Amino acid sequence: MKKPLIALCMAGVLAVMTSCGTARNAASTLGALDGEWKITTIDGQALTQKAGEKEAFIGFSVKDNRLYGCTGCNNLVGGIQADPKKGTMSFGQTGSTRMMCPDMETENKVLGAMGKIEKYEITAGGKMNLKTADGKTVMTLEKR
Repeated sequence: MKKPLIALCMAGVLAVMTSCGTARNAASTLGALDGEWKITTIDGQALTQKAGEKEAFIGFSVKDNRLYGCTGCNNLVGGIQADPKKGTMSFGQTGSTRMMCPDMETENKVLGAMGKIEKYEITAGGKMNLKTADGKTVMTLEKR
């Protein structure tokens, strides 16, 4: 009678220890999104800052489920939901300032790419790849 009870208790302790470790790992993975990320490629093409253009970047505040950034011309704000276990990411309502800039090409690329993003991964090298539902990389980001 004591052996099954001891085995059951050990299994319970093991389950609790494992779940706590998983929660810590998930939180640290999600926390890895935090901060500002420079947009380096869109659809496989290097993104180069043009004269008079601001640096295009996306910033994440996971704690607040918010994103902010710059499209190269206008400032960007919005919401974000990310699930590190599934590697999914979605943007809530987003908005931007509405300034007209001499060249809107970078802005149009950034906003167009953001509409396709459903997944993310952070590579061993510290880059973030934002991907479509079928796994195609749409944007590559590097920490600022």
